[in-house]
Amino acid sequence: MNPAQSSAYERLVAAAAGLKVPDAVREVATAPPRDPEPSQIWRAAWDDTIQLLVITAVADDTVQAVPVSFERYADTDTLLLPADASTLEQPLALWWGLQLSLPWYVLDRQISQLTVPLPASTGPTRPHEVPPGATWGSTAPHSTAAAAEYRAVLADGLAELSGAQWVPHGSGVLPELLQRRGITIKQLASQLDLQPPHALAVWRGQTPLAPEQAENLAAVLGLGTDEVLAANPALPAPVIHELGRPSRRPQVRALATRTATSESDARRRAAFGIYALAARQEGTTTDWSARADRYFELHLR
Repeated sequence: MNPAQSSAYERLVAAAAGLKVPDAVREVATAPPRDPEPSQIWRAAWDDTIQLLVITAVADDTVQAVPVSFERYADTDTLLLPADASTLEQPLALWWGLQLSLPWYVLDRQISQLTVPLPASTGPTRPHEVPPGATWGSTAPHSTAAAAEYRAVLADGLAELSGAQWVPHGSGVLPELLQRRGITIKQLASQLDLQPPHALAVWRGQTPLAPEQAENLAAVLGLGTDEVLAANPALPAPVIHELGRPSRRPQVRALATRTATSESDARRRAAFGIYALAARQEGTTTDWSARADRYFELHLR
């Protein structure tokens, strides 16, 4: 850790040690995760990257977000908020010039809420009007180099979060793999203990393999389990959305612990499992939330 990062971390730890956690913060932090909304302050995490963010806009599967810090470092594109501007009850720095689009699934935990309206801007340029009591920062009295270095640390972290990926390609070439190996519908049904109609649907690429089935079939095909899963049909958008919701992250992490895999691998396992579970059900309308609930109920009990 370089000196700028180290001193920033040490000041944050020292400040935290002397703070009383506001009741509003404790209430938000201990509540079950929910879908993001503008003006919320979240902790985002992916692999080794952790960052505080304020949500400025929300789309179906992404959010616009600005890095937040407690630091005195600032530049001319940093919006400085007074202590009463959030339920954290601490002065905050919003690094507006670093605003970026992030996927929902990097959001880990909401920790606070702004109590002032955000500027009416979703782009990186500075808005003309700011909340009451807010000011734009400058590099003084700190050195330009220190502020620039701290900004670069935040920018790197935000880029990591923005580029986070877990969704498999879903090439749909499973039927070709099976036919190339000469695996018949009858052999597939026997290998995976499937009823003939279900085996036929898998053989035709109309129904995905669950992770456990892919692991079983991988040995027969001479491939890795991940390669077999990647040959499944592409995941439906509602499955991707459901597994990207912050409320699913504790379940995904529990599954990762249970299966001794990474969070991304566990999310892919759950996604294909939910897809396969839904494909076996009758009817044309799928309640993906209910299917996800059922999947985790079965695999986390």
